[in-house]
Amino acid sequence: MTQELQTKIENIINSNQQADDKDVMFRLKQLLYETEGYIDADREAKRIADLVYENLQQFMKKTHQNATIHSGFDDFDNEFGGFYLGEFVVVGGRPAMGKTQFLVNLSMNISKTVPTLYVTLDLSELFLTSRFIASVSGIPASHLLQRDLSPAQWEQIDITYRAFTERQLYIYEFCSNTHITALKAYCQKQIRENGIQVIIVDYLQLLSAYPHRKYRELEVSFICRELKRIAKENNICMIASSQLSRAPENRYEEGKRPHLSDLRESGAIEQDADKVIFIHRPEYYSFFEDSTGNSLKNVVEIIVAKNRNGCTGSINLLKDNDFTMLQNDKKVFAFSLDRFREIEGIDEAPF
Repeated sequence: MTQELQTKIENIINSNQQADDKDVMFRLKQLLYETEGYIDADREAKRIADLVYENLQQFMKKTHQNATIHSGFDDFDNEFGGFYLGEFVVVGGRPAMGKTQFLVNLSMNISKTVPTLYVTLDLSELFLTSRFIASVSGIPASHLLQRDLSPAQWEQIDITYRAFTERQLYIYEFCSNTHITALKAYCQKQIRENGIQVIIVDYLQLLSAYPHRKYRELEVSFICRELKRIAKENNICMIASSQLSRAPENRYEEGKRPHLSDLRESGAIEQDADKVIFIHRPEYYSFFEDSTGNSLKNVVEIIVAKNRNGCTGSINLLKDNDFTMLQNDKKVFAFSLDRFREIEGIDEAPF
């Protein structure tokens, strides 16, 4: 620490002894941002020829593949290229569309090969853990919470426990201090200690940013910039869910499909995001067939409305009747112990 920086910190603390802790912390954070700005200003610009050479070297050595993160949904990966390190991804949808369930399935798929942190601001650890167990076992989360399980279902849970031991997945219930700066500090700690490469935040409207609380649009804009900054500075993939406005409810002629302008509370969400993905369930709005007569029963449409690193479009996933899991295709959702043992390499129950 330089003498100049140390003096500035001491001045803030000593000159604000009568102020409350929040005001002092805010001034220290402002100093931090200014200092980071000076550090960034010291960085030298790179010649385009040097950057191209570096990228060509990565392509020839195939090290560029390390920047790609597969979602585990084959159609999504083939169509849109999955996700990339350094990306800020927003997953939006109206209530009951399945945003959390999609993120649960996504984190289970990704964490099989990539260390993943799931930050929950919406559900408690108990309820979220029940969602994870349900997604693997196929047992409805409500049955798990009520302990209304048959002996066969207990056996399913015993078998599926092994799937979680094989995942590099960390859950953090973020409720005591929802300020974006606290989240940023925690994410950096997890990246340093556990090598986290993917961070999922559910959901961004529950984050706060003092002192912008009086101006919600400014607050959400600041939160989005910080989430994107975490992704770029640490070269990780940041995925955050977002609520939508009620506008899709009145869009009858389009099957109530969401648009980018429906992202709630700030236009900065669609501007800062590298990818914007919408979760849409036509069946929920009583649309049971598409324009060509195909059934929409249990169909969950994944709409990529913005994609800086690829194309836009949509793919369909299927949910089971109890909405515990999402699948790529029309597989039978009935739980099979033999099939699960084969996929996960399990010989016997761990309990």
